[in-house]
Amino acid sequence: MVDTVAKHAFLTSPVFSVVAGEENAKTFLLHSELLAHESDRLAMDVKNGFHEGSSTSILLHEEDSELFGYFVEYLYRGEWIAEEQVRRESDYIVLARLYTLGERLQAHKFQFATLRKFTSSFGSQTSLSDQSVCELLDIACTELPERIHEDPLRAQIFWYAASQLTRLQSYDFFLQLLDMHKDLGKYLCTRAGNSSNAKPTRPSEPLPVRFGPENIYHA
Repeated sequence: MVDTVAKHAFLTSPVFSVVAGEENAKTFLLHSELLAHESDRLAMDVKNGFHEGSSTSILLHEEDSELFGYFVEYLYRGEWIAEEQVRRESDYIVLARLYTLGERLQAHKFQFATLRKFTSSFGSQTSLSDQSVCELLDIACTELPERIHEDPLRAQIFWYAASQLTRLQSYDFFLQLLDMHKDLGKYLCTRAGNSSNAKPTRPSEPLPVRFGPENIYHA
């Protein structure tokens, strides 16, 4: 698969209906070439649909339709993701969930873009409520499992939580998380007790170019 594709290539490609969600399902009509270009998981669905000859529907009942809507916005516009500023505390939660959505869709450029936005203003001066910190920890523990090489978003969340450990210890939700995830307390205490608990570096690379130049002569 090429790194970039001219916009006309996907605007003229067949349209697939993508159904996201279950109880509050939404149907999105999306260009197949764009889906295949941005998501390895959806590329397989598109390929299988063409192979079967008549199936132009993709079912994503396990995904939240509102979150998937952010992915659709990224596909066609990408303005919110590209903006290097987090304006509201709740956006950190949304971005963390979008990052895990990118993981499941194998949408690597989208995942990188969400990480870049998350870390753009995330630091020691960031003020998050105990509830928000715990929601981020819950996402990190349940949706970003431990790996040989630490996931970059998980590392950012654990670093911040370790720096707030003293105040979190009296918060009920945090105590519940410690009970649910047995290694969480050990991990955070190790980081909190480490004088060299430096903030993980944020991505320095620019957002990848998603679309190639248009050619006035379309084959």
